[in-house]
Amino acid sequence: MAVTETREIHTPNWLERMGSSFKGILTGLALVAASALLLFWNEGRAVKTARRLSEGAGAVVSVPSDKVDSANEGKLVHVSGRAETKDVLADPQFGISVTALKLKREVEIYQWVEHAETRQVKKGDKTYEETTYTYKQEWCSRPVDSSGFKEAGHGNPPTVMPFADQELLAPNVTLGAFKLSEANVKRIGGSKAYVYPQDFKLPEALKGAKLVNGVIYVPTLKAATAPATASSGGSPLLAAAQAAASNAVETAVRDVSVSPAVGDLRVTVRVTEPHDISLCQKQVGDTFVPWPASDGKTIALQQDGLADAAAMFADAQTANTRLTWILRLVGFVLMFAGFKGIFGPISTLVDVIPILSQIVSAGVGLVAFLLALGGSLLTAGLAWIVYRPALGIALVALAVGCVVLVFLKKGKVEPAK
Repeated sequence: MAVTETREIHTPNWLERMGSSFKGILTGLALVAASALLLFWNEGRAVKTARRLSEGAGAVVSVPSDKVDSANEGKLVHVSGRAETKDVLADPQFGISVTALKLKREVEIYQWVEHAETRQVKKGDKTYEETTYTYKQEWCSRPVDSSGFKEAGHGNPPTVMPFADQELLAPNVTLGAFKLSEANVKRIGGSKAYVYPQDFKLPEALKGAKLVNGVIYVPTLKAATAPATASSGGSPLLAAAQAAASNAVETAVRDVSVSPAVGDLRVTVRVTEPHDISLCQKQVGDTFVPWPASDGKTIALQQDGLADAAAMFADAQTANTRLTWILRLVGFVLMFAGFKGIFGPISTLVDVIPILSQIVSAGVGLVAFLLALGGSLLTAGLAWIVYRPALGIALVALAVGCVVLVFLKKGKVEPAK
């Protein structure tokens, strides 16, 4: 992997830093507002989802997969069994065909990629912005436009991917006596790397392509250029022949899997074979659709492997709790960043005095943390007052306590003697 690096140093003056910090106030206000909306929405979403799942857990009926009982029409049913198909999925461009539920092709291209990292460096009473640009050759899911790179010499030639990602789904997939919809098939997981037969051969159209450890490497093919045409006496046909010969020589010498060049392709194929699945959805005829709950939302649980209804709903509740805490953390971080942006001008005002700047910056960080913590709890508490009043009032009280800490003075005032 080729790696190069360059640095760019910018020294903003005090007025520029003050201007940026005042712009940060507007950004900070927007972040605080966005985090409050996110936190309020998240608490409501969590409560509604938990109630919906509880409703579904009380209504679900487990049924066998070997027959369709019309008495369960319209009910939320739980079915476990083996997802099967007799369909053959084929990818003729790479000579692959297999009986499977899904066949997925993933294509990557070898490209130069620019990574930029900016950090502030303080030396005495001056602050520098140092940006490091690192250039690496990496496998990418799509071509990278190198025209805007900071440093020349890392160009990616204009490329049109000759192969695209694709996923093929078996049109006829059954679960015992039931038929699975396309939406159900898409949600089936458990894909594995395709195992190529021992006698497998790549199509002749893939010039220079190699299969190495289950991955197909396709070298980039160079088109005939103007100089090549000139060297061939002006004959386009001869130029094309020279380019083809050059490609053949290069790919014969260079192992694409070991020494890839910019423009080379890497193709990975994954297959989903028939296996056990479980689902909790509404029975409609001999298939399934999402089950509507009383709040207007739907339930459509599905997972790989055999699992009873109670375990599936318990897993869904756990996932709901996990997502709730992740969004709470995201909301808190956004609010913390917002308050730091709002108080940014205070730190910039004293930036010319290094020792004082460090003390003020630490104080601003602490105040922003306490306000973000209090604001997050307050927002969550207000949401819980709407959905669960008892806990909501307790959270609001705790939030008020955090905000009050910001304004309390430390130490005690000694009485006059």
